[in-house]
Amino acid sequence: MITAREYRQMAEECFGWAREAQTDEVRLCYINLAQTWLEAASWVEGRSRLSPQRKSGFGQHSLKRKAA
Repeated sequence: MITAREYRQMAEECFGWAREAQTDEVRLCYINLAQTWLEAASWVEGRSRLSPQRKSGFGQHSLKRKAA
């Protein structure tokens, strides 16, 4: 499993690429990706504080389809 620290390192790389981006569109893509990595880091940190019974996959609930 990727650690929160590793997710934050990936976010820092994205911020670096955003600073070097040639267009606002590309810059925004890198910033959005960095934000996703930071959210993942926060999720991993929160997950590590949960009891084993309460742990679930990242984004698992958002991927389930709602019954019509």
